[in-house]
Amino acid sequence: MLADMSEIAISTIKKIESGKGNPSLSTIEKIMDILGMEVKYEIRQTV
Repeated sequence: MLADMSEIAISTIKKIESGKGNPSLSTIEKIMDILGMEVKYEIRQTV
C-alpha cells in the first residue's frame, strides 16, 4: 500500500488523490520515488 511504503498517513494520501490536499514537495518526492518516477524542478524568471 502506498501509505505504508511511503510512511505518509493514509488520510494525506486520500486528500491528495481526491484533489483536496496540498502536499509538500517532500511528500510529492516520496510518492514519486515509490512510483518509480522522477521529479524535475524548473525555475524561470518572469519579466
